[in-house]
Amino acid sequence: MKKRLFFLSVMTAVVGMALVCAPVYAVDTVKIGVVGPRTGDAAATGKAFEEGIQLATAYVNAKGGILGKPLEIVFEDTAGAPDKAASGFERLVTRDKVAMVLGESHSSSALAEIEVANRLKVPFVVVEAWADPITAKNYRYVFRAGPSNSGVVKDTIAKWVVHEGFKKAYIVAENTDWGLGIAEISEAALKAAGVSYASLVTERKSQDHYMELAKIKEFDPDVVLAFIYGTGLHYFVAQAGEVGLTPKAVVLDGAGPPSLWPDFWTNVGDYGNLECFVSSMHKQVELTPLATQYREAYVKAFGQAPTDYKSRSIYDAILIAADAVNRAGATDAEKVVDALESTALLVTRGTARFGTEKGGPEYHQWMPPMLVIQWQNKEQVVLYPPEGATGKLKR
Repeated sequence: MKKRLFFLSVMTAVVGMALVCAPVYAVDTVKIGVVGPRTGDAAATGKAFEEGIQLATAYVNAKGGILGKPLEIVFEDTAGAPDKAASGFERLVTRDKVAMVLGESHSSSALAEIEVANRLKVPFVVVEAWADPITAKNYRYVFRAGPSNSGVVKDTIAKWVVHEGFKKAYIVAENTDWGLGIAEISEAALKAAGVSYASLVTERKSQDHYMELAKIKEFDPDVVLAFIYGTGLHYFVAQAGEVGLTPKAVVLDGAGPPSLWPDFWTNVGDYGNLECFVSSMHKQVELTPLATQYREAYVKAFGQAPTDYKSRSIYDAILIAADAVNRAGATDAEKVVDALESTALLVTRGTARFGTEKGGPEYHQWMPPMLVIQWQNKEQVVLYPPEGATGKLKR
């Protein structure tokens, strides 16, 4: 009897150890990759992406996930570096076996990533990289669910300049794919509108704009279109105030998010008042019920209202991706591309539809509506378009 009890106790221990040591198999999921800067000058964008990912993943999984499986997001930090972006994109596809990739906010990184997407034949939905060549190359696997340089200028910035009656504009562009591209398009748009303009190119990370500001003051513009991304924009706005360029001239941040980053007011002080910026988000101008639902979910999750609209951009992109894979009925790249081309999905910024006519940057492009907003006593006031305005320009 003692031998039997000893044998049973040993077997129980063995079985128990086997259960403890047995491999735990992960729940089968559908993986989608996200690329974007978690580190570097634009790390705030990575934080905004993470917030949007959290909310979108919860939303999609609450509605049954993708193909009946939970959605899983795998994030690769690109740090705003094209080489790191390309290798990170490839890891998502070859190592993590993602069904498709979303994201990016640096045009130079996106231009490197689209080559990988095209070579590996994996669908890529760009979110916040604006350079026209991203879609103008007309790659089958590349889409953009976010602004393009030509779209932002022609649909919003140039029309706002005319709407406000500005007669002289100065363009300041950082020396990047995005900055140089949007400056060239802006020059053509201003010329067509009969607005006198001058322009200069600045170093993206410059902390000293005083010599440039002297040239701008000499031109005596009504408006300055500042195409500078990151904290460089903060230096420009602060120094424009110091030299007295503003508030006589209005400064428009042509990128948007840097004017919404937590350190904006710390860096620019009172000179941030009356600065304008482009955005796709304002709590009083919500285009769809889902925009309101998103804001409410954000406040519940993070204890404050959303500021950086890139959190909502990636949110929309995830919903678009989930919808496409579900309609495709598989993660097969060719079927997903076909499904993306037939997208007609109501998201926070309107109904997403991708252009299918080849020949220009409109191919595989959905251009969401944009707003021009002005800081007035640290409150955001929508100036344009007129139907969405919550106030008027102050100078």
